[in-house]
Amino acid sequence: MTRVLVRGVHYGESLVFATLALLLFGIAVLVLVQTTRSLITPPEPEAFAETVTKALNGVLFVVIVVEVLRTIVAHVQGEGLRLQPFLVIAIVSTVRHILTVAARLSLAGEKNEMLLVLELLASAGVVLILVLALVMLRRWAGLEEP
Repeated sequence: MTRVLVRGVHYGESLVFATLALLLFGIAVLVLVQTTRSLITPPEPEAFAETVTKALNGVLFVVIVVEVLRTIVAHVQGEGLRLQPFLVIAIVSTVRHILTVAARLSLAGEKNEMLLVLELLASAGVVLILVLALVMLRRWAGLEEP
């Protein structure tokens, strides 16, 4: 009885992970298509710098989704959950945030310019710490570049 229950849970888990993988792949494709479309035919009043920033933001979002997808695939293949993909996701997410703040700073001429600069510096510090953590993890674990 216990063996049947364990098999059922294992099958259910595999089904959920397969569904998640398909959804993430679909999301990545949709975002990539939408990003390409908006880059090729941007809205008229939109500044070129804003269009490019939005395109970079979309591409970086796709990178995040693909990293999550790779993590799910690795888990399903029995590799377990690894720390490295989550560090990469955190780095890319923080870089996306930096781009968003920099775009607001350069395009809008925000009133809180000093606060935005401090936010940029703090985010840059976070990226530096995350990159150092990634380097340390790779050296400690003996990981090769993918």
